[in-house]
Amino acid sequence: MVYVAGVKMDLCQWGSMVLALGVAGCTSTKSVAVSSGNVLKPAVINDRAIIGQMTREATRMMDSDDPVSMDSLIEQLKKEPKARLSLPSGKGGRAADAQKAIAVVGGVYKCKSCTRWHVAPASGFLIAEDLLVTNYHVVNQPERSSLAVRLFDGRVFMVEEVVAASERYDLAVVRIPKTGVKPVALGQAAPVGAKVDLISHPNQRFYTLTEGRVARYFIMQRDRKQVSAMSITADFGRGSSGGPVFNEKGEVVGIAASTESLYYTEKDGEQKNLQMVFKHCVPVSQLRELIGG
Repeated sequence: MVYVAGVKMDLCQWGSMVLALGVAGCTSTKSVAVSSGNVLKPAVINDRAIIGQMTREATRMMDSDDPVSMDSLIEQLKKEPKARLSLPSGKGGRAADAQKAIAVVGGVYKCKSCTRWHVAPASGFLIAEDLLVTNYHVVNQPERSSLAVRLFDGRVFMVEEVVAASERYDLAVVRIPKTGVKPVALGQAAPVGAKVDLISHPNQRFYTLTEGRVARYFIMQRDRKQVSAMSITADFGRGSSGGPVFNEKGEVVGIAASTESLYYTEKDGEQKNLQMVFKHCVPVSQLRELIGG
């Protein structure tokens, strides 16, 4: 089993040029005139600008503010708090329209090669304007110093506390300052064969949408306990942990968590001939149970 939380990316090689980028990382969505009439121009993602701007903002807050340490967040996480949350009512929409509520969740750390702060990004999404869902293993990173969240509009916040958590379900709900962003809507369990979309940040390919179907529900071992899980055929990889899985109504039905590779042969500890990669997710029912929704 391979967790797909944010991977360490050594930004030293990019130097101060990337760290100096101050753009939000995407163009705004505007109407542009074309021969067939006015159409919406899609946002164009600048991956290097996003990680550079997030790193710079996280560095500023780490050096000038007093953010909650990762040690403190992990201490809260280990207590596995539960919370009965009153979430705002709302309907889903197109998955692509929910990208404003999807965040980059990054552990902030200093590498051994330099003295600068860096960010190892994973994924998450807002269920309230100040509450964000990601995976338990994204927060449980003792080698990090703190946890930063970057919204689609470019604002960066530091995580303030863990509101609810379950190692067995691989879920964490964390609090950030109020954002004013419309959160996603939670759906009900999606049946096997249902079409789904996933938006996440695989290996710093920010806001990547993949599509597929619910492949199956099954029992897996997590935290030495049996737990139900959902597999989908939509692709994701490292950095996708915590990404929302949407149904056709634009409601969240799962959370990307881990991948499992199937090889045809294994000899002397060496795996050969990769055949399939299973994409495992946390069903939305477990998130509802955790937050009392």
